[in-house]
Amino acid sequence: MTDAEYQAWLADLTAPRIVLCELDYAGGTEHVASHPYVSGPTDVPAHQVYDDLLAEAIDIETRIDGLIRFGEISLVDDGSLWRWVSRAWNGHAVRLYLGGPDWPLADFRLHARGTNAGVIESRRGVLAFGVTDQSAQLDEPIDTGSLPNGAGAVPLALGSVYNAPAYRSSTTALEYTASYLPVTALTPKDSGNPVPHTDNLANGRFTLANATQASLTVDIEEQHNTPALIAQWVADQYGIAIGELSLPAYRVGLYYNATVTGRQILDELCRGLGAYWYLNALGELVVRQHTIPGAAEVVVSIDDIEWGQISLAETEQPWRSLTLRWGRNHAPLDSVAGVIEDNDATAASRLKREWSESTTSQGVDAHPQAEDATRDSCIQREADAVLERDRLITLRPVRADVWEIDVFLSTIRTGQAIEVEHAAVERMIGRVIGVNRSPTRGTTTLRVWFPVPWPPGDLGAAVDALDIAVNETLPALFAEA
Repeated sequence: MTDAEYQAWLADLTAPRIVLCELDYAGGTEHVASHPYVSGPTDVPAHQVYDDLLAEAIDIETRIDGLIRFGEISLVDDGSLWRWVSRAWNGHAVRLYLGGPDWPLADFRLHARGTNAGVIESRRGVLAFGVTDQSAQLDEPIDTGSLPNGAGAVPLALGSVYNAPAYRSSTTALEYTASYLPVTALTPKDSGNPVPHTDNLANGRFTLANATQASLTVDIEEQHNTPALIAQWVADQYGIAIGELSLPAYRVGLYYNATVTGRQILDELCRGLGAYWYLNALGELVVRQHTIPGAAEVVVSIDDIEWGQISLAETEQPWRSLTLRWGRNHAPLDSVAGVIEDNDATAASRLKREWSESTTSQGVDAHPQAEDATRDSCIQREADAVLERDRLITLRPVRADVWEIDVFLSTIRTGQAIEVEHAAVERMIGRVIGVNRSPTRGTTTLRVWFPVPWPPGDLGAAVDALDIAVNETLPALFAEA
């Protein structure tokens, strides 16, 4: 079955649908379904029986902030599932497939995958499993090892890091650890002034030629110095495939001197880039920058919307100004070396403050409650910060609205540009920021961000032209009558 044929089948609201569910556990896989199903002799696997025990398939909500929420899987227990309760389900995969009752198994499409959280209910007639999304694995801490003498985790530096702390890693030599990962350059500084040292770049360490007299810090250059490279590194750490990385080539840097998780890194990476991340249905990592939607990738007509199920969920005020903070100083100094204070006031100032800032503003006189926004970013170069600052403020020139819309089951994806043909949002192009699917109730709840109350361009002129045409035509029609 082609993608076009599958889409046409989804659009046919009278077509019968069934959900196949595969539940892995320590001893194998159980196959259940919302209706009886047996794979054909040419399917792989052939003659696989899916027992019709599935009473309720999970609702899956995907959002652009990386959070995915799952419901539960509830099975009808006729008394034969008592052995299932004691099995090792936790942490094993759950896969949901959607298709027609007479289809070959190969034509079913993966609807969602998750991780079994174990049995959450077992009583007469019911056996229920909790399910978490695959992004839960990103909550596992990254093991960077430990510093000597209980000093905590070995620091993790990604990309370009300015003025980070340095930690003594030897009791017999002036050896210091800057990063868990191999690095490409290290610049140790005493009160901001570079000091003689010997590099051990492969181990993220350096050894000083002489003991420092005041504050020791270090500038670090590590190879994952763009947003895409950091996202790829996180995915590799957790064995996650890449679905899409649509990110700018800014010079960036992140630094952690305590235990950190992949989710924390992705969240911080995206926060100052106006970006979002999530794992798609295939479990692949998708990271994109938030943009004003252009041409619609999908159109939802009024017939696609469940009767009366469209409502305004929230309103966002525009930004009067935006301050983007960049070039973070991870160890601000109270005082700096005299040679720097005397000869380079710019460097001395940066060594003493935590952030550099870039601010811009725009005219929003029509919105008295417009906001003065501030965002922290991992950007390291001023030119990149200015570019991103100017891009971000154009996302919020006027009020933005978020609408919730229940549409009949479809393959609309998080992040798509969407046009909704409904009087409440007529002719507006929005961005899908949340998708809540339910294969059993037959509808999908969308959260759609509309960045402007009316589309830009010549709409006002078009409305004026329509008024003129009506005013000129109606009198003539009445005269003829």
